[in-house]
Amino acid sequence: MQVISVRDLTKEYTDTDPPTRVLKGISFAIEQGSFVSIMGPSGSGKSTLLHLLSFLDRPTAGTYAFNGRDVTTLTDEDFARIRNEEIGFVFQSFNLLSRSSVYENVEMPLLYAEKVPATERKARIEEAIASVGLSEKLNLPAGKLSGGQKQRVAIARALVNKPSVIFADEPTGNLDSESGAQVMDILDDLNNAGHTIVLVTHETYTAEFADRIIRIKDGTVESDAPIITRRNSKNAFFK
Repeated sequence: MQVISVRDLTKEYTDTDPPTRVLKGISFAIEQGSFVSIMGPSGSGKSTLLHLLSFLDRPTAGTYAFNGRDVTTLTDEDFARIRNEEIGFVFQSFNLLSRSSVYENVEMPLLYAEKVPATERKARIEEAIASVGLSEKLNLPAGKLSGGQKQRVAIARALVNKPSVIFADEPTGNLDSESGAQVMDILDDLNNAGHTIVLVTHETYTAEFADRIIRIKDGTVESDAPIITRRNSKNAFFK
């Protein structure tokens, strides 16, 4: 089943003179349960593409089907609901509340999830935190954690709503080699457990954890190819 399908996706910013066309007709599909890396140089359009795929922005033209439904013309309210209920997002800069506990940070998406009963929330939060190996840090303020631990909390937060897709934007960009390898091992394990992962990265080593790499250049798909031998670090340092 295709969880993501985009066709002739275009993004143009009209607040410049002349208008800036960042994406120039992007087309591809992503199957459920796959792990896809999106790569490209600075200014290639990869971050803009990720924002469109994760409902943080809208395309200028083209179509986008998510879980088989055309979402191109949905309302802002629908976009907000999908972001909260159907996707998870892992940011490079973690985006945690430093004074709030690990538990409270992971709980945040559930505070807006009407479909999740209060009786189920505690179990979901603890399960998500356990899945990234931080059960012993449950009540610790996020500001007291290392960079690698903060990113693991961010992954747990992305997982707690049981999303269709986890989007990760340069998740190792602010981490040292060892912490970065640990984070990629977690994403690899989540994918092996059936989660769909879409990763944006400029690091070849990180990208090779995926099944497939889509390379973006000058707003178009330069190449789209499977990875024959998928990388698996198991906490080894990045090369």
